[in-house]
Amino acid sequence: MSELILTLKSAPAQRVDCSPLTVDKLEGKNIKDIAALTLVVGNQKLRVDELFDIDGDDPAVMRFENATDKLDHIGHGMTTGTITVNGNAGAYLGQFMMGGEIIVNGNTGIYTACEMKKGFIKVNGNAGDFVGAARIGYKNGMTGGTVVISGNTGARTGDHMRRGMILIEGNAGDYCGSRMVSGTIAVLGQVGAHLGYAMKRGTLLLQQPPKNGISANFNDCGSHTLAFLPLMFASFKKLDSKFAKLEPFSRVQRYAGDLSGIGMGEILVKI
Repeated sequence: MSELILTLKSAPAQRVDCSPLTVDKLEGKNIKDIAALTLVVGNQKLRVDELFDIDGDDPAVMRFENATDKLDHIGHGMTTGTITVNGNAGAYLGQFMMGGEIIVNGNTGIYTACEMKKGFIKVNGNAGDFVGAARIGYKNGMTGGTVVISGNTGARTGDHMRRGMILIEGNAGDYCGSRMVSGTIAVLGQVGAHLGYAMKRGTLLLQQPPKNGISANFNDCGSHTLAFLPLMFASFKKLDSKFAKLEPFSRVQRYAGDLSGIGMGEILVKI
């Protein structure tokens, strides 16, 4: 068996729901079966082979070529296998993901890792708003797994996040960690306004002080030496990321909040 390669023939005019294209849903299917599957494209349905040239037959190792930001729901609910996206990906990449690995060599749209449960996502580019967040009207964002963004993220990164880890090598947008219940978000670059808005628990780890300052809803708890930080940095060594090469530190300025709620979250800023 060889890697399953789906090469987009031309950029679609409408958004494409790629959720049927995962290992779990393609297991046991041959090339003819995969070609005959239908995908929702805008308000119509098209066969896979109308959109993609198909090579290989092993969905456990899948690759999208010539990908565009119109390809939504890549890796939807996947539990195993590897998906590589060469190009941009659309909205809801890795939604409900429960295992496996997704690598994107490009940018992603909104709701990357939306309500993700397990697995690993690496975006070698920028990600849109609501990384690791919950959909509107839902209260459970990301509950496990690891997301690494080599570029920047948009607003509301980790909104309603409950567990897991988001590592951002670039900058994070406004409301980073908003309504966060648990988990860890680490940012090497800058963060936008309203950091930790309505945060309940969890950790926001910053390599540099935010230009907008820390909200008055967070108490300055002074400087601390936290022994768990070097252990966490050691866990980054296995990652293909700037975090793997980051010089470990344990001395931080700690802020507790958001005090408008239960106030058990923390913002840690390297000293």
